[in-house]
Amino acid sequence: MNNSANENLRELLAGFMDEAAARQTAEDIEKGEEILGANQSSQPDERVLAEVKKTVVAALRQRRSVVLQKRILGAAVAAAVIVVSVLVLMRYGNSQNSQQTRIIAKSISIPSQVWEGADDADVTVLKAEIENIQSELSGAQSDSISTGGTNSAAGDLETELIEVNGDMWKG
Repeated sequence: MNNSANENLRELLAGFMDEAAARQTAEDIEKGEEILGANQSSQPDERVLAEVKKTVVAALRQRRSVVLQKRILGAAVAAAVIVVSVLVLMRYGNSQNSQQTRIIAKSISIPSQVWEGADDADVTVLKAEIENIQSELSGAQSDSISTGGTNSAAGDLETELIEVNGDMWKG
């Protein structure tokens, strides 16, 4: 160590112990550094370094592929749930709900990269689709009001879409 480093070390040690103990500790540290400097360790063999690097690269490659497989599996499961839900709604929905089922089926046709937010243009498309669905629901609700009937399913669906629209932009 150089003299300024020795002085800094002694000042630091003096803050934690008395002057004599600080001086002795600083001298012990200096002697330890001299011993370590005199006995340099050997460098590892180039073959060993290359083997370690190869092992690390292989482990990272495998980890990336596992993460990618998990993401693909998650997307496939989500798509399967959506498809099954739409099929169940289409099959068992009554005539009142058939229009809502068609609206839901239309909204599902949005590409998956839009949902992942791949592009600002995709977000704009998604926003336009949501507004389109809301306007269709408003039209369906106004039709039921003008005919004197109540269509609570359309109102429930509209409320749900408004909640989804609000939650989606929160992240």
